[in-house]
Amino acid sequence: MNPFIQQLVDDLKTFSSELLLPGLHATQRVSTDMGTVASTTALLKSIDFLTNLIPQLVIELQTTDSTHKVIVNYTLSPKRATFSHRPNDYQLDYNKRLLPAHWVNFLPAAETNTLPLRWLMHLLDLQRTALEKVYTRTIKYIDDSLLTQRGQSSYAQNDRATLLNMRARLNEAYKKLEHAKVTLLRIVRVQLVPTSNFPNPYPRSEAWLRLRRFAQQLIQPKEYLPSFLHNLLHGTVEIADTPYLYQRWCGIKLLATFQNLGWTWHDDPTGALFLGGEVRLYKADVELSIWIEPRLSRHRSHPSGFVCKEVTETHPDYLIVTPGPSGIDAFILDPTTTADAEIRHGKSKYLNTVEAIAMANIAGIPIVRNPLRAWSAAPLHTLYCELEDSEGRTGTIPMHPLYWTPQPLNEWVQDIHNYALAWGTGKMLQE
Repeated sequence: MNPFIQQLVDDLKTFSSELLLPGLHATQRVSTDMGTVASTTALLKSIDFLTNLIPQLVIELQTTDSTHKVIVNYTLSPKRATFSHRPNDYQLDYNKRLLPAHWVNFLPAAETNTLPLRWLMHLLDLQRTALEKVYTRTIKYIDDSLLTQRGQSSYAQNDRATLLNMRARLNEAYKKLEHAKVTLLRIVRVQLVPTSNFPNPYPRSEAWLRLRRFAQQLIQPKEYLPSFLHNLLHGTVEIADTPYLYQRWCGIKLLATFQNLGWTWHDDPTGALFLGGEVRLYKADVELSIWIEPRLSRHRSHPSGFVCKEVTETHPDYLIVTPGPSGIDAFILDPTTTADAEIRHGKSKYLNTVEAIAMANIAGIPIVRNPLRAWSAAPLHTLYCELEDSEGRTGTIPMHPLYWTPQPLNEWVQDIHNYALAWGTGKMLQE
């Protein structure tokens, strides 16, 4: 992996590993040697691993002698026996050597040993608890994104299908865990009380030994799951391709800059960065919104207060909505991974293709309000923003992961900060 992508991955992982998931976009395959597996993907794959293994575990429990309950028998003979763990089963000989006086062996009993199944129920409960946390969080991400991505185009319909498929995967994981529990209870026909105690003796059949090798990864997933999946799958895991990694990286830098200026948010912004949505920022009784990947349609109003004109649909990466003199105003940032001047200047299209739903009045005459700025961000190795028109309505912010300098972005955000507070509080800032 090249250093550019490596830096993107490292920074995104620090913010949230969820941002390495494909989301709504095309994917490429990147080696998991760097441990880039996000927690949700890791959890779903661990649930697949455990629930798919259970039928074989049950079969082996029914057919293999070593899985049956045993009686612990202490004997004076070492034949077919092993060392005892009881201290009083050892004594000193005349040379003051500590030697075993009793040995222990295990005699098979007629009934099935339920301790391995009780421990297996414990592992299933751990997976369910983890899934409940992920489910609540991710379903909110999906619901918020469904509102943001509304539209009639084929792109909007594809995004909706992707989001609904993500929801279906979570629901399917729930069903797999419930089916696994029902399977276990049907076999033993008694209530299994989960236990965290490791079964002793442990079944020595193939599937049970495989479960034992990976048990610690299931018990402590935050520490072990990425490497566990790499070892289990011996392959690769999907993450978003470079343009979308860069877009999300620009997003976390944008949020950090607002935070450094004293803006705060109440809800976790990860979902909006991951699937698109709204992040609301607050300062001094003033509120502004950052809409991430809003799908603005010509024929449908959007919760941001803006719509598309001239074309059927438009899809800026970051639409920052602030208070203004006649309602709300907008600033757009649309990152690109290319330094090509023509492509960067093409971001100015949003000045003409986006407009506010509500109109402003000048001298009593209604007028259309378009975004005040539509800029690009690009991995340029410069120390200052580039203006692409005399009024500064469009330009480029240099944002290079390997040569990161926060000052250009700080200065661009400072303008929005001053504008929002000036019109939000009714007075201009003094500093």
